[in-house]
Amino acid sequence: MKKICLVVIVLGVSALLMAACGDQGAGNAGNAANKPANGANNAVSNTTASADPSADIKKIMGDLAAALAKNDADGVAKFYADDYHLVTPQGIVQTKAERIADMKSGKSKFESFEYNDIAVRTYGDSAVAIATVKAKGTLSGQPAAPETRATLVFYKTKDGWKVVSGQATPVAAGAEPAKMDDKKTEANKTAAPANK
Repeated sequence: MKKICLVVIVLGVSALLMAACGDQGAGNAGNAANKPANGANNAVSNTTASADPSADIKKIMGDLAAALAKNDADGVAKFYADDYHLVTPQGIVQTKAERIADMKSGKSKFESFEYNDIAVRTYGDSAVAIATVKAKGTLSGQPAAPETRATLVFYKTKDGWKVVSGQATPVAAGAEPAKMDDKKTEANKTAAPANK
């Protein structure tokens, strides 16, 4: 039951983030005076931002993994939003403050930590990344699983991309790496379209 609640919470947060990324400029559509200024602002932000947000997310994940591997709690904290939540492989829910306190106390300490097979999908100011994590050390006082599958939800703030939610699930030996594509599942292939 706890796992179902945690999954519902993570999915709910993801849905809220995606809903928040809707057309926020619609309220200004009739305000012609703002259009030239907004156009100039958009031109500046488009030239300073990466053309591919998934490349930015992958770089952030590499930097976050490096900070985790060094047990740099303050370095890790800068990647997390203030309302960040993590669901550990043991099913423990941690806030940003709890996660950082665990690191500072030594309750969570890594000898090594890296994200592999990173797959990213972006939705405006939101992104979801799924990766395989290879880690050695302890997490919340328990031995870290040698391999987990992690889902990280990102939101783009005025200070850049921040992780707002994370979940790690232990991987069974021989499991396939993370893949996110638009291929239909077998169940969807056999379903007949409603209007044909």
